[in-house]
Amino acid sequence: MGKGQADRCRFVVDEERRILVGATFVGFETVDMLHAATIAVVGEVSLDRLWHAMPSFPTRSEIWLELIEEFGPEA
Repeated sequence: MGKGQADRCRFVVDEERRILVGATFVGFETVDMLHAATIAVVGEVSLDRLWHAMPSFPTRSEIWLELIEEFGPEA
């Protein structure tokens, strides 16, 4: 719910196919991100498509931005 909190997030990425295959969220009100992760995993949404679907910020949803920044768009 703010800087310095003990919230945690873990994304599991199939780097070969460039899709999200799992996500875990722990912390206050992290359930808000669960539905988006479920859609991305079940729909096998590519990281390149997620690049164009970033949530507005500043919010806790910036965790998605961190995922995309780590992998970046495919060249």
